[in-house]
Amino acid sequence: MQKYLGKLMVWVLCALSAGAAATSASAQENAPIQYQVKSGDTLHGLHDRYFVGRDAVARIAKLNKVKNPRLLQIGSNLEIPRNMLKYRKVTLKVQRFSGPVMIAGERAAAGSALAEGGIVRTGARGFVTFGANRGSVISLPSNSRARLKRARLYVLDDILDVDFEVLNGRSEIKAPKLRKQERFELRTPLAVTAVRGTEFRVGFDEATSVSATEVVEGSVSVASGGEQNLAPAGFGVPVTAAGLGEPEALLPAPVIADAEDIQTGKEVSFAVTPDATAIGYRTQIARDATFLDVVAESVTDAPEVSFTELENGRYFVRARAISATGIEGLAEPANFRRKRLGVTPSIEESPIADGYRFGWLSDGEGKSFYAFQMWKVDQPDAMIVDETGLASEGIVLTGLDAGKYQWRVAVMQAETEGLLKVWGPTQSLSVSE
Repeated sequence: MQKYLGKLMVWVLCALSAGAAATSASAQENAPIQYQVKSGDTLHGLHDRYFVGRDAVARIAKLNKVKNPRLLQIGSNLEIPRNMLKYRKVTLKVQRFSGPVMIAGERAAAGSALAEGGIVRTGARGFVTFGANRGSVISLPSNSRARLKRARLYVLDDILDVDFEVLNGRSEIKAPKLRKQERFELRTPLAVTAVRGTEFRVGFDEATSVSATEVVEGSVSVASGGEQNLAPAGFGVPVTAAGLGEPEALLPAPVIADAEDIQTGKEVSFAVTPDATAIGYRTQIARDATFLDVVAESVTDAPEVSFTELENGRYFVRARAISATGIEGLAEPANFRRKRLGVTPSIEESPIADGYRFGWLSDGEGKSFYAFQMWKVDQPDAMIVDETGLASEGIVLTGLDAGKYQWRVAVMQAETEGLLKVWGPTQSLSVSE
């Protein structure tokens, strides 16, 4: 396990009090970077290339117990606080977004940038995905708030240093493969997560003050006080003000029933296999299989969910079960197609004696045709009328015998994949003597 963790490790440092957390975070933020002295180096020369601050030479000399700033031992290591290093700004740029998203007080747009110190907010049905250096990705679902606390590329060896803080809601992260001394950190008010090339999720609920870390790829070491727990991929760790929770296995991916069916109804609906230990389910719809371009999301107590106002097109859906501690489980995406197509039936007396006009209106785009069926209630297998390929939005029938009937109409559209046919609800008709 130690060998594995040495290759890919995530450290989540937690404190039991706000004061301890602030002290620990402050110390870690300015953790020094080591520089190995080369031939010809002096502190004054290094200052010109890498340091900031007029007193940087004196402070670094004191920190490293250097008596002569012009005489450095070749091969020795200098410790340099990060706040004394020159850097280039790193910005997170919007790759995908939908719905209400505000970045530094402005509405998001394609290519919008979140700079150091900026805050991003997503509203209901708001989603955003940022890309940064070397393929790193940070996604925020709806009703989340986060701040880019630090984003720098130090001139010294192009060392990356990113600190992203989730203030409320959730985030999904794909961290870059970091070189020595680089940092890519995600934090909440309760935890600091330092990453070295992994995929994981971080969430924080302001209402309950619960922080959650869920590991999809890699490993996590969670420390609080003098205790430490290890969580490999497939495990999550909750953190509360009371302290560190035990690692728990992520709940398995729920199976979405008929996930690949064409969704033609007014609402897009899914049902998942329930998990007896789950307290809820998070279901997301995206335009891509990697879920960088999320367009809809819902958290429900029951294993059923519906979405409205989803445009026609091809999408991906996934669902995660939520444990009693707030840890969200695994998910398996499925591809589905949204094609709104429906029909609304109606009936009225016809101007023709002893006749009825059966009408309908289609709901959806494109050229439509219709099918009509009618049968007696007591003879459901004996069709009185069975017409298909109708071009008009109605049919008139006369001479119906007294009795109880049922009827229905279907709307049809020809597509490259075949015929798409959707039946409307079954209707009733009573004909008296």
